[in-house]
Amino acid sequence: MKITPKQYAISLYETTKNVDEFKMEKRIKNFVSILKKNNDLSLADKIKDEYNKHHRNQKNISKIEIISSNKLDSEILNRIIQKFENQIEVEEKIDESLINGIVIKINDDVLIDGSVKRKLEDLRKELV
Repeated sequence: MKITPKQYAISLYETTKNVDEFKMEKRIKNFVSILKKNNDLSLADKIKDEYNKHHRNQKNISKIEIISSNKLDSEILNRIIQKFENQIEVEEKIDESLINGIVIKINDDVLIDGSVKRKLEDLRKELV
């Protein structure tokens, strides 16, 4: 049976939580050895992403991704962040293809898409 990146990530999380630095390093080395033995080293990036998702879930931390066509003013960014009451991890991205506006994702789900790009796509769909 093939082990999924999510299964690997949960296993790594459970074996490394609440351990000191020395044990952590040893357990990570063992984990990498298992990946190598199973020919799954190519899954490392996916495992890392799943690990981060699981960690946030366990700690009740929401991941807020703020995507805009250019760097947001710190005041605007802070106003957006203040709208979320629980613990959050903020990632700001620049996507010039948005033309203008902003997209906000929470835990990988689109919460707000106020981009000009989306508005143009909606208009195109209506016209077709």
